[in-house]
Amino acid sequence: MSIIRPIGFDAKSLPLFPIFATMMSMMSDEVQSPSQAWDMVGHDHAINTLRRAISSQRVRHAYLLTGPEHIGKTLLARRLAQTMLCTGGPDPALSPQNPCQTCLACRKVLHDNHPDVHYIARPQDKQFILIDQVRALQSDTARKTLEGRRNIFIIEGMHEMNVQAANCLLKTLEEPEPDVLLILTVPDPGLLLPTILSRVQLIPMHLLTTALIRQALQERWQVPAENAALISALAAGRMGWAVKAVENEDLLHERQTHLETLTRVPSLSTVQRFDIAQKLSAESDKIKGMLELWLLWWRDLIFAANNCPELVVNVDMRPLLQKQAARISPVESTRVIRTILRTLEALDQNVNARMALEVLMLDVPTLKN
Repeated sequence: MSIIRPIGFDAKSLPLFPIFATMMSMMSDEVQSPSQAWDMVGHDHAINTLRRAISSQRVRHAYLLTGPEHIGKTLLARRLAQTMLCTGGPDPALSPQNPCQTCLACRKVLHDNHPDVHYIARPQDKQFILIDQVRALQSDTARKTLEGRRNIFIIEGMHEMNVQAANCLLKTLEEPEPDVLLILTVPDPGLLLPTILSRVQLIPMHLLTTALIRQALQERWQVPAENAALISALAAGRMGWAVKAVENEDLLHERQTHLETLTRVPSLSTVQRFDIAQKLSAESDKIKGMLELWLLWWRDLIFAANNCPELVVNVDMRPLLQKQAARISPVESTRVIRTILRTLEALDQNVNARMALEVLMLDVPTLKN
């Protein structure tokens, strides 16, 4: 349903019509799903959990958003920050259920220049989020807000915080200032210290369906149907990855390059495999992304070997998958998957990347031409 109104007309801003403004707000909530109201794709359950806390004025001092990389954790954190600081609701003194996306506060959060929203992440040239960053956070939490109702701190990749910094953060989690809101993100809550987990509210985020991602790509990003079908399948439930693939064509090109390398490994000698490991280890910022692609490939080999083509992610490479699946057993594919997972874990523990990749290369089964 659409409502036609003159340009510049804002019913909520008219003091003479408070009842009309309330009706407009209710109608908007009725016609929009939670994800639409927060300008997201999916994750209605997570959004509803946060909206209920806001409407009942029982917002916790710390939330932990969990889910795979590129699923939308940081975007949800931003939307929560917008909602908490939004001034476009019926009562300027209270946070509305949904961010209006048009008020000055919402726009500032969107463009990363709101003085009361602070972002903490691992520096690109460092291995961890450092204790100095947490101490700076604690200093900022002690000061009053500059423009909004809350001081909001978004810590991206909480699992990349070293033990000293995590223990330092405990003081803020145990004795938070009344106006402080901490929003942490992590792929898996098991990566954090139990003392951290016990002091935050968990908000799990789950993989989206391929159909939902495909529909969003076509309707919101105007991606042609054929491309949307491929990208939504490759996204494996991660809307953020799908959007990146649309906005950066190099992402799909890199995927093709990595998969071409992977499919050659079973037929290569040990020396050739080690040469590949050396080249890949030189691109440290891309290793984890490459290993994630490899995980999906070996997963697809298992499905192809068991005649489940509808579950395959790499839909554009089905003929090659079928060819390799006929020569590599599901047991061997499962073993490689476990090795890849161990390699990812080793890299998180700062094991030498070249050595970890060489071990992985040795575990890939050999196929004779």
